[in-house]
Amino acid sequence: MTTSENTQESAQQAEEPQTIDEIEAEIEATREELGATVDELSHRLDVKGRAQDKVSDIKVAASEKAGDVKTVVTEKTSVLGEQVKHTATDVTEKVKPLAQRREVQAAAAGALLLGVGAAVVSHRRK
Repeated sequence: MTTSENTQESAQQAEEPQTIDEIEAEIEATREELGATVDELSHRLDVKGRAQDKVSDIKVAASEKAGDVKTVVTEKTSVLGEQVKHTATDVTEKVKPLAQRREVQAAAAGALLLGVGAAVVSHRRK
């Protein structure tokens, strides 16, 4: 609407007789429009408040993402733990016979050394 249209509309309204109720209703409508305009301008000018709202939104998004990551890590850790357990079992099964053989070999070597030591001591006493 241009200024000339506003002027023409105002002139037409001035010519038409209005009741007190119509005038009060028009005043109330104007107050509501003005209040909405002031609220909108206040919101636009409240940079700190808008920044805090944005920070709050980012915190919520980060919290949700952290929950998602935690879930994925928990699942992956569980799977990896099972894999490690199976691998450890497999290695134990492969190493156990070798360890037992080495124990027998160590016992035999110990017995041999004990026998040699006893022979040396016996020979020196004679």
